[in-house]
Amino acid sequence: MTSCPPAQAEQLLDIVEAALHASSNEWIFLRELRIGTGFRKGSLQRLDAFALNSYAHTGMRRVCYEVKCSRGDFLGEMKQPLKRRIGMRYSNEFYFVTPPGLVQMQEIPAECGWIEAGYASPDDWRDILKRQAGFFYYDPATTAFCILTVPAPWRDTPGPTWQLLAAMLRHQRRQMVERPPEPPSQQKIQFES
Repeated sequence: MTSCPPAQAEQLLDIVEAALHASSNEWIFLRELRIGTGFRKGSLQRLDAFALNSYAHTGMRRVCYEVKCSRGDFLGEMKQPLKRRIGMRYSNEFYFVTPPGLVQMQEIPAECGWIEAGYASPDDWRDILKRQAGFFYYDPATTAFCILTVPAPWRDTPGPTWQLLAAMLRHQRRQMVERPPEPPSQQKIQFES
């Protein structure tokens, strides 16, 4: 779980979701997903974000995101690689998400990928764009950008357990209760008599 200020982590995940998982018909994007329905050694096991592609022809692609907002947080993660074991177990791709320039490319473990995200003015994003070689997303309305700096290697992993499935369903139900969808914007049609 990230030690970012919640607002900063939420912003980075908002950008990643908009850039990579915008189609709600295709992707299920879960934040702060508890793994399982109980506790393990007295602590909750959580993933910062987990995306599941719901189309069978994609192999039900699963992507895990770990947000790191400070250099110290990232270096602490590098010293404890077992912390990301659960995320690696359930995902085909595992990504660190950071603000731009927080880490160096050679510091990313071979089994992980790296996404840089944030906000930049049009002048700044051109400089950021020069550093990347792959996927790039920029929203001029919000100045949000997302760079796939290091692609994560694909890993064949076993499917989710019943505990993970139960946790995902509980998470979705809780989200619907806490933040139900907006009612559709409709107008009553008036007929003249």
